[in-house]
Amino acid sequence: MERRELKISSGASGGTAAAGARTYRVTLPSNWIKQMGLDQEGSKVDVVFDGTSIVIRPKMEGDIASFQSQAINAGHSVIKYEYFDKENLCSTLICDFTVKNLRVNNHTEQLLKTAFGILKNPDWKDFMEFLEERCVPKTRENIGYILNEMELAEYDPVQIVEKTQGRMAEDEQWLRITKL
Repeated sequence: MERRELKISSGASGGTAAAGARTYRVTLPSNWIKQMGLDQEGSKVDVVFDGTSIVIRPKMEGDIASFQSQAINAGHSVIKYEYFDKENLCSTLICDFTVKNLRVNNHTEQLLKTAFGILKNPDWKDFMEFLEERCVPKTRENIGYILNEMELAEYDPVQIVEKTQGRMAEDEQWLRITKL
């Protein structure tokens, strides 16, 4: 991960903006823009503000198949998670680990069997919480021993789910994981 300190510039807003309104800009390094595949005129981004930070991601258009294709063509790290209840496929998640974005397609109307329930547009935080729910709790007694048995140096829901397929003793749901 590369980190830089960037300067914010501001100017008076124009057009129909209220009196005294201002706009703010940050100029991003060109190599970052190129790495994200945004160096074409008219490229679009998704910008997410959570109250304390701003995340800029390439805009992935269309359905889950288009999202997958765009992410792979951009050279991103993409993983497909198929969420099953017994042998019934309930949800497909395409996860772009490079820009921390995902798309979900549910295959059942039974919301309790889907990966995110009523949530239609989960974000990366929702995805990480979902994975953590499919893991042994990090507060579990003897967690160090359990991680050691899994040959993991630290508690990482992504790696734990890869090793366990997200199987839990309490239910019959599990994940098939495919690196694309």
